[in-house]
Amino acid sequence: RMDVPEGTWSDVKFVTDNIQELCDKVKLKVEEKTQKDFKEYKAVFYRVLDMLVLHYVIKVYVGGEYLHLWVIQSASTGELIIQLMGVQQHHKWDDPLKPF
Repeated sequence: RMDVPEGTWSDVKFVTDNIQELCDKVKLKVEEKTQKDFKEYKAVFYRVLDMLVLHYVIKVYVGGEYLHLWVIQSASTGELIIQLMGVQQHHKWDDPLKPF
């Protein structure tokens, strides 16, 4: 497991369309990791760390609970690469969104 990158994470922000898109792109991986099939899957908040690679922690509502996703996005090779680095389950609405 990778160490959480050091650096300055943004404050918590409301999700934009492109953050929801990121979440949608990793949904199958999230369902594989959690072994669940999510009917509801709506990103609500996120934080970002901008290094050479963009690191996101994103709070996603999945009906009855929230997931925290760690997603990275890089365009180092000229093509956009999006990877799911981790998932935390059983979060609540007001649990702090912390890098993990």
